[in-house]
Amino acid sequence: MNVANEMSEKACRECNTITKEPVCPNCKSTNLSDDYSGIIIVIDPQGSAIAQLMKVTKKGKYALRVR
Repeated sequence: MNVANEMSEKACRECNTITKEPVCPNCKSTNLSDDYSGIIIVIDPQGSAIAQLMKVTKKGKYALRVR
């Protein structure tokens, strides 16, 4: 039994949040993908130029691109 596959992280196609859950904890979407690239961890959304470009308003782990 491969535990890594069961616990794999997925990225939300709606808000780019990375999660291990079957539903996005940020926007509650179930439109998740395991095909994503780049990771950004946002600690201060208001103070981060990258977070502002990505329209991220909450702390968390985000994918830069989700397919």
